[in-house]
This record gives sequence, structure tokens and C-alpha cells, in this order.
Amino acid sequence: LLPLPPRWSSPWASAAAVAALGALGLRGRGLARRTRRPDAPPAPTPEPPIDLSEFTRRLAALRQRRPQLSAYDLAIEVSAILRAYLEARHRLRIRYQTSREFLREAATRPELAPAQRDALGAFLGFCDGVKFGQEPATDAEIERLLETAEGVIRETLPAKEAGSR
Repeated sequence: LLPLPPRWSSPWASAAAVAALGALGLRGRGLARRTRRPDAPPAPTPEPPIDLSEFTRRLAALRQRRPQLSAYDLAIEVSAILRAYLEARHRLRIRYQTSREFLREAATRPELAPAQRDALGAFLGFCDGVKFGQEPATDAEIERLLETAEGVIRETLPAKEAGSR
């Protein structure tokens, strides 16, 4: 198309270009080695202990505030407390999952017994109906909602914390 300038057609220019590309390749390889992660992962830093009894205190405070809350507000709060508890206790990523996603994951995890998974399924289904479906809830249903949350927490507390209550 266009003729090359005479200095580019020199064998010295070709050799210099090859040498420059080789130097860039070696430099890139050295950088890649330096930034590569080691084969053995670093030891995980221990997480601070979580006060699981805090969740029972939060539920007790919610039970006292119950007359001032609508079914919608109560369903949101009790669901948030139980989700936060399960995430802290079992290292399950539940707070930012839909109920269906969580229940599908919980079915594969041994931390929760089948009866607990069934109770959680009913609990989350009821909360979703009140929160998203704007379904009305009776006082008995609200009481059962609080009892279910307290029961799940009570059944899954570690033995040392359950004994200290």
C-alpha cells in the first residue's frame, strides 16, 4: 500500500523491535509472578465471637412493641431478626436471598433439621404473604410468627449459650 521508510526496512530495526518485544514480555512475566497468589491460602483470621443471645433479646423487645406495630411492620422486623440470626449462627447467606433461594440452599445443608427447614418455609412464606402480598394477619398468626422465630433460635443455639439462658 505505502512503501516503508528506509530506516524500518533495515535489519537493525527488525532486531531492535524483536529485542524490545522480548524485554516487554520478560517484564510482564516478572510482574505476573509477583502479583500471583501463593499456592497455599493465607490462614483465615478468626472472626470475633457473635453474641447469639442478642437475637433473643431483640425478639423479646419486638414482642413488647407488638401492640404499636402493624402486621406488615412486625413481619418485616421478625423476618430480619431471624434472617440475621441464621446468617450469624450457621454462616448461611440468607439476608440478601429470596425465601425460595434460601430454602433451596438450606435443603442441602446439614445445619438445619428437616423439621426446622419446614418451620422456616412456613415462617418465610407467611412473612412474604404479609410483606409482599399485603395479606392481613390475625393476632393468633402474629403470635405464632413470633413463637416460630423464638423456637428456631432456641433450638439452634449452641449448647453453652442455651444453658446460660
